[in-house]
Amino acid sequence: MSEHTSRKSLSLVALLLLSSLAGLVALPSASAVNETTVGTVTGVETWTGTMNLAGDVTVAEGSKLIINAGTTVNIPYGAFIDVEGAICIGTTACGASAGSASNQARFVWSVPSATDYEKEGRCFVNGSNTYTNTDAGCGSGMIIRKTIDQSSTATGISYAEFENGYGYPIYVSTLQQVQYGVLVFDGSSTTATGLSFTNINTSNVLAIDFAAPTLADSEFTLGVDGNGYDAAAVRAYGAGAGILATVNVRNSEFTGNPEPDCSQQGGGRTVIFIEESYINIDNIEVKDNSQGVFLKGTSGWLTNSTINVKCNAIDTNSHKETGNIKHTLNIYDNVITTAEGAGITAYDGAIVDARNNVISGATESSGFGIRSSTVQIHNNIIGPIGGWNGLWIYGTSDVVAENNTIQDTGKEAVLIGEYHFNDQGWNVPTPTAARLYLANNQISNNSGTCNSQMYGGDFACPAIHVFMSSATVYDNTVTNNAGDGFRIKGGIVNAQRNTMEVGGFAANISMFDDNYGNKYGSIAYFSGNTYTNASQVYNITESRVTVQSEYIPDPGAGELYPVSLQWLGAECPYVQDECLQVPSTAALPPAFMPMALEVIANSTVFSFADLQNFDAGKVHVQNQNSAWGSQVREGELVRYQVKAKNSNVFDATVVISDATGLPLYTLQTDAFGFTPEISLPSDFYLDRNWNHLVGESNVEVTISPGLTEFMDENTCSDGYDNDGDTFVDGADQSLSSGDTSNCDLGNRELPFYSVAAFKFSKGTKDFDFVLNGPIDDVINLDNLKPSVAVTQGDGASFATTVTLTGTAWDGIVGPYPLDIVAYEKQFGLVKRVEVQPPGSVDWYSAVDTSGAGGEITLSNHPFKSWAFDWDLSAHPEGEGDVTFRVRSYDGLDYSPIEVRKYKLNLVAPTILVETPNDGSSHDNAKVTFTGTANDPYSGTWGSDIQSIWFDINGPNSYTSHFAIEGSTAWSYDWQFEELDSGTYTFTVWAADSDFCIDIVGTCNAETRTLTILNDNALPFVQLSEPINSDVLRASEDQIIQGVARDNDGQVTRVEIEIQDLASGLMLNNGPIPVTTFAPNGAWATTWDTSKLIHDQQYELVIKAYDGEDYSVAERIRITIDNPTDADNIAPIFDQNGWAGTITIFCDANSNAIDRCGQGAVIDLTAYFSDPDGTGEPENDLLFDIFNDATNLDDDFYADYVSINAQGLATYNPPWVQPTSVIADWSLVGLMFEARDSYDSVAYSYKVNVIVRSVAFDVERVDSGPVTANNPATFSGEGLPNSIVAARFDDAKGIRLNSTRVAADGTWTMDIASNQMSGVDKAAIIFEMDGQVYSAPGTTADSLFQLRSESADEAGGNLLLIIGAIIAVIALLGAGAFFFQVEYEEFDDEELENAAAPAEDPYAWGKAKETPVAIPAQAQVQPAAPQPAAASTHPGWLWDEASNSWVPDPNYTPEQ
Repeated sequence: MSEHTSRKSLSLVALLLLSSLAGLVALPSASAVNETTVGTVTGVETWTGTMNLAGDVTVAEGSKLIINAGTTVNIPYGAFIDVEGAICIGTTACGASAGSASNQARFVWSVPSATDYEKEGRCFVNGSNTYTNTDAGCGSGMIIRKTIDQSSTATGISYAEFENGYGYPIYVSTLQQVQYGVLVFDGSSTTATGLSFTNINTSNVLAIDFAAPTLADSEFTLGVDGNGYDAAAVRAYGAGAGILATVNVRNSEFTGNPEPDCSQQGGGRTVIFIEESYINIDNIEVKDNSQGVFLKGTSGWLTNSTINVKCNAIDTNSHKETGNIKHTLNIYDNVITTAEGAGITAYDGAIVDARNNVISGATESSGFGIRSSTVQIHNNIIGPIGGWNGLWIYGTSDVVAENNTIQDTGKEAVLIGEYHFNDQGWNVPTPTAARLYLANNQISNNSGTCNSQMYGGDFACPAIHVFMSSATVYDNTVTNNAGDGFRIKGGIVNAQRNTMEVGGFAANISMFDDNYGNKYGSIAYFSGNTYTNASQVYNITESRVTVQSEYIPDPGAGELYPVSLQWLGAECPYVQDECLQVPSTAALPPAFMPMALEVIANSTVFSFADLQNFDAGKVHVQNQNSAWGSQVREGELVRYQVKAKNSNVFDATVVISDATGLPLYTLQTDAFGFTPEISLPSDFYLDRNWNHLVGESNVEVTISPGLTEFMDENTCSDGYDNDGDTFVDGADQSLSSGDTSNCDLGNRELPFYSVAAFKFSKGTKDFDFVLNGPIDDVINLDNLKPSVAVTQGDGASFATTVTLTGTAWDGIVGPYPLDIVAYEKQFGLVKRVEVQPPGSVDWYSAVDTSGAGGEITLSNHPFKSWAFDWDLSAHPEGEGDVTFRVRSYDGLDYSPIEVRKYKLNLVAPTILVETPNDGSSHDNAKVTFTGTANDPYSGTWGSDIQSIWFDINGPNSYTSHFAIEGSTAWSYDWQFEELDSGTYTFTVWAADSDFCIDIVGTCNAETRTLTILNDNALPFVQLSEPINSDVLRASEDQIIQGVARDNDGQVTRVEIEIQDLASGLMLNNGPIPVTTFAPNGAWATTWDTSKLIHDQQYELVIKAYDGEDYSVAERIRITIDNPTDADNIAPIFDQNGWAGTITIFCDANSNAIDRCGQGAVIDLTAYFSDPDGTGEPENDLLFDIFNDATNLDDDFYADYVSINAQGLATYNPPWVQPTSVIADWSLVGLMFEARDSYDSVAYSYKVNVIVRSVAFDVERVDSGPVTANNPATFSGEGLPNSIVAARFDDAKGIRLNSTRVAADGTWTMDIASNQMSGVDKAAIIFEMDGQVYSAPGTTADSLFQLRSESADEAGGNLLLIIGAIIAVIALLGAGAFFFQVEYEEFDDEELENAAAPAEDPYAWGKAKETPVAIPAQAQVQPAAPQPAAASTHPGWLWDEASNSWVPDPNYTPEQ
C-alpha cells in the first residue's frame, strides 16, 4: 500500500489508543489546598499559610480561589494572578477566614536582582509601539475580570497587603495606550476593604471598561517607579456604568510625595486620576503630596473629604455625557487647603456644582479657577486666599455664585474676564464671552494691589472686576474693600441692591479698545445699590449707564462731583475707529438685564431717574473734540403690567425703543405680570459750551468761527429727533396750538417711545407714546383667534360611526417659508379641537394626530391634523341628516364654529332584479338588466342609492366586476359580442354611500345564471413584405403584401394604419382597405412613400376583419430612405460574421484602468459598405450608435462606445462608465448605423456586450504529497490572457511554474516535485499580473502548502509492497494467477516510476521560452483521463464509459 494509506492507518490506530486512554485520565479534584503554583485553578482551591507561586496563575471562569487571612503569597517578579472566576480574600461571607488590619493576606512579589534588571520583561515586545516597557518586574499584579461571580458569597477582598508589585499592563482603548496597576478591575465590580500598598511602581488600583469597584477603609500611595511609569495611586478610565453604578472610594487615606513643585515640569502626580468615569468619593484624606485629585470627563460626587496639598487640590476638566445628557460633577462639604495651588479648578467644558466647601491657602493661585466651563458655586467659604482671586473666571464660562463668603483675597475677590492677556509673562487667552450670576455673597477684606499695562501699572484691586464679560450682581455685601467696588471694562452688568464699602470709585466703567480699530463700550444698569466711602460714585468713560432709585452720596478724597463722564477720543462717525460697538459678551447677556444691549456709537450716556441727593448739576463732563461726546438723560420711572383676557401674564416680553427705533430696554414680567421699574429719559442734557457742566439754559455756543448762538442744553440742542416728528432741535417748531413737543417759546422736544409687548400663546400689543411723566400702566395683549377646518364637507355620508378629520391653527394660516415665520405668524398653539355631536349640549375633544410634540415648524404644528370618531348606531332618529359643530381653542379664545351636515346610514340598501329571468339563453350580443333598489335614507340629498354592482363569472376563467350609476329604478345593457359562448353567473346588488361598495357585504344580492351563445373564431393576418426594421427606398408603389384567413368564415377586409412615430400622428394617405383575396388568403396593395420624410420611422398596423371580429394586429416598423439624390444607393449591412454576443472580462479585484484589458473592439467596415461609394467604407460612411426610441436601455450607449475615423467601435467600460459596479456595465441591444453622403442609412443587427466580473482565485483540485509523476493540480479564474505564476511564499520568491488565463477566464497549472528546487516542504503563493492571491475576506497573501515524497521513502515503501506480494503469491500458489498478474504489474509500475531518471527541474522555464498561442475565444473542457499504452497492461483495456480498466476479451496470454 502507499505511504499515504500507511499513514492513515497509523493515525487511526493512534486515535483509537488515545480515545481508550482518555477514559483512564482522572480530572483534577474540585477542591484543593495550596495546589496550583502555576497554571490554572479549576474548581475550588484554598491558599493558606505560605503559598509560593512559580509563575502566572489563572482562576478559570466558574472556579473559585479562597485565600485565608494571614496567608502570605510569594510571587516571582513579573508574574500575575488573573481572576476570571471568583476570588475570596479574608472575607467570611465567601468562605475565607476573617481578615483584619493586624491579620492581612499578603501578596509579596520578589524584587529583580541587578542582573535581572538587564533583562527585558514581559511588557516589552520588539517592534511594538504599544508594549515598550522593558522593566523586568513589569506584569506583576492581580487582575479581576468582568467574568467573575460578583455575588458577595463568591467574591470579596478584605484586608490585603500588596508589596513590591510593579503593575499589570492592560490596554485602555480610549487612550490607545497600555496602563499599569497592581490591582486591576477589568470591567468587574466588587468590594475591597482594608487594602494597603507598599513599594508599588505604578498605580495601586486601576479600573477600566465600566468597572465599578468599591474601595473602602484603605491606604493608598503614589507609584514610585523611577523610569517615568509612576502614576496616581488610584486611576480609572471609562469606569462606572452610570450614576447608580459608580467607582466608590470611601473612608480611605492617600499619601504621596510632597517634594515636586507646582509647575508643569515639576513632576508631581495626583493621588487620584479619573477619566471618563462615574465616581462617588466620600470621606477621604489626601495629604503629604504635591497634587490632589484630577477628574476629567467625569461625573458623580466628591464629598466630605479633607485635602491638604501643595498644588491644586481638585482639578476638573471636561464633563461626562450619556447620549444628549450632560452630567454634573458634584463637589460638596470638603475642607480644602493648599500651600500654593488653587482649591478647585474647572477647565475646558467642565460642569461642576460646588457647595459647602471651605477653601484656603493658595498663595500662588485662586480659590476657584474656572476656564470655559459651567459652574455652580453655593455656600462655600473661600479665603484667606494669599495669591489671587476668590473666583477667577475666564474663557467662555457660565457661572452662578450664591451665598458664599469670599474673604481676605490677595487680588480681586471676583474676577470675570482675564485682562492680563497682553501683559508680559501671562499665558491666558484673549477675551471671549462669559457670564456670572453673583448674588447674596459676603465679600470682605480684599486690599491687595493689582497690576496691568491695560490700566497703566499698579492699581488698588476692586472687589468685583468685569472685563469683556457679563455679570448680574444682586444683593451682595462688600466690606473693607480698598479699591473700586465695581471695575467694568467692555462689560455688560446688571447690578441691583448691593451694599458696598469701597476705597476708590463705587463703579469705574469704561470701554475697551483692542487697538485694532474696535472700541467696545460697557453697558451697565444700577438700581437700589448703597455705597459708602466712595471717592466718586460713578466714573464713566465711553459707555452707556443707567442708574435709578439710589442715594448718591457726596464725593470724597478731594473729588468735586459724584458722577464723571468722559469721551476721550475724536468724534464718531468722522473717525470710524472711535465709534463704540456692543461688547461680544452680548452673546451671553446678564440674567434679568432690563436694558437693551445697545450703545450710542458717539456718546458716553448717563441716564438717571429717582435719585436722591442728586441732580444734573452734580455731573462733570470731559469731552474731547465732540460736543456730543457725553450725554446726560434725566428720566422718569416706567413700569407696566401685562395682562391677557384680564389675567396676569408671566414672562411676557416688553421692548421699549426710542424715536429712532433703537431698543433701550428688553423687559420680562414677573409672576404678577409686572415689568421691572426702569428709567426712560424725558430730557437730554449736553455740554454745548464746553464748561464741563450740562443742562444749562441760554448758554452761548460757538457754531463756527465768528458765529455764536444762544441755546438751552436740553432736547432742543442734542442733535436728536426726540419726538419722532422728523424735525431736529430748532427745526422742530409748533405745528398747532396743541403741539407742546417743540423748541418754540421755551418748550422742548418731549421724548417719543414705542412699546412692543408679546408672549407666545398670549398675544401681542404695539403702541407708542410721548413721555411727559412717570408711567405705571397696564398692557392688554391682543390675541389672534385660532381657526379650524373640517375635511368632510356637507353631504358626506357615514355608516354608523362618523369619523371627522381636519386641521386647526392659531394666528395666521400658512404656508410658511421658514420655521421662524411659522412661529411668528401663528404665535400660539391650538390647545384643543372640540366637537359637538348631534343632540348633545356638550363638547368633546378631538385627537391631535399631527405628531408635532408641541413644536411649531414650517411643515407642522399641534393639531395640524386631528381626528374625531362618534358612534351613532343608537341614533334615536335613525337614518337621516345629522349636524356636527367644530371649534378650536388656543387657551384664550375659541375659533368661529364650523357647522357640517352629513348623511347617516344605518341599514344596507335592497335590490330587485326584474329582467332577465334566471336560466334564460341569449344570442343577440346583448342582455338587458332592469330592476329597482330601495334605501331607508330620505334626507336633504334625496335617494342614497349610489350604484348597482355586477360581479360576473364565465367560461375560460372570465370575470368582470363593475358598477353602474344607481337609482331607485335602473337598467343596464350588457354587451357580449366578443365573449365566448357558455354559462355566465351574475351577482347583482345595490350600494349606498356607505354599505356594500365594491363587495356584497351585508347587502342582499340577486343571482342570475344565463346561457350565452356567441361562437365566432377570430381571423388572423400575416405580413410577408416589408419585414420589421426594413429600410425602404421611397417610391410611388411600395408593395405591402401578406396572407389573411378565417377558420370559420372568410376575411372580408384587411385594414392598414400607418403612424408617423416622430409626430405620433396617423397618416391619412395610407393604403385603402384590401377587400380582394386569393383563394389561399394572399393579398397585396401598394403604398405611395415618395413624399415621406427621409430617415423617418413609421409603424404599420395590419388587422383582418371577418364581419364580426378583428384579428390580433400585426405591427412592424420601417424606415423610409428618401435621399436628395434619388439615384443614390443606400448603404448595405452584411450580417456574415456578425456576433450576437461579445463577452468582456474585467478583474474584480483591480482598480486599474486596464482592468478589462482592451475591452471590445468591432471593425464596422467589415460589415457595412456603400455600393456606389469608393469602396473604402471608412471614407464613404459615417458610423454612429443607433438610439432606438422604444428602448430606454440604449439612451446612453453613445456616451460609452467610441467610434474612430477608421470605423473601429471600442467599448472599454472602466474608461467611460460612471459606476464602479461591474454588473451594471453590460450593454444589451447595442446597434450601429452607417450613413452615406446623401444621408441614406443602414442598420446593424443587435449585439449584446456582456461584461463579466472575474476575480482572480486559486484552488487546489487534488490533495496529498507531490511527486514527479503525481503533481499538485491548481485551477481558478482570472483575467483572460493574463499570466498566472506560482512562487515560493513571496512575490520575490523563485517562480515554480506559470500559465496563461484562457479566453473563457479559466486556468489550470500542475506543480511537480522536480519543480520545487529540491525543497521537501514549501509554502507557495500565486500571482496574476503582479496581483498576489488573497482568500476572500482576508488581506494577507494566501499560502498553499506543498510536500514532496523523498526517493528513499518511495523506494522503501515499494520494497515492502514487493515483499508482501511475493509472500501472498507463495501462499496462494498458481490458483491465484489473476491476482498475481495484477499485483506484479502494479509493482513493476511503481518500480519503474521509482527508477525513472530525474526530470530536468528547469524544464518549465525552458518550455516558457516558446510563445503560447491564445485562442480568440475557446471553451476549456476538462481533460479526460488518458489510458496508458496497450503494451503496458496486456490483457486489459481502458473503458471511458466506466472510467476504469476492464479485461480484454481478445487477449491470449503468451505461452
